[in-house]
Amino acid sequence: MESPEHWFEDFGTAKLKRGRAVVKLDPDFAKVITRDYRVFLTPEGDCRGLYVHQKSAASFEVRELMGGESAIAFCYRIVGRRRDIKRHRRFAKIDTRLQLPAGATPRKRAPSAAELRAFVARLEKEARERVPKRARKVGRSRVIRWTRRADRRAAKQ
Repeated sequence: MESPEHWFEDFGTAKLKRGRAVVKLDPDFAKVITRDYRVFLTPEGDCRGLYVHQKSAASFEVRELMGGESAIAFCYRIVGRRRDIKRHRRFAKIDTRLQLPAGATPRKRAPSAAELRAFVARLEKEARERVPKRARKVGRSRVIRWTRRADRRAAKQ
């Protein structure tokens, strides 16, 4: 897990007995973390909820909310800062503001209906100008025949 600070983690499971449980930290783990560790709890059954009632350097006590007396299992995750590193941060602060390139321009607006009609008319005009004058004079059926012949000639080459 990446973090700007140095942390150690430990995981485990335990079980409530009449709504309470004392979880002892692994002695080696307790030696390398500071006393202000954090505990995350996940119940593995139906209950009123769980909370950490008390923490010490060697253990923590978990209780069920609202004075419940369940006997359910739960998982825990302990996260503590390393004891041997003081005020050290791994990542330098950086400027996260978005830098736009100098030549960036704002987005263009969508064309209006009139502009689209003018664009289509211009395309149709250019297409008509590309048809040979001989084919334009004789009518539509000849244009089709002429283009088919041109296609066949192109295919032979």
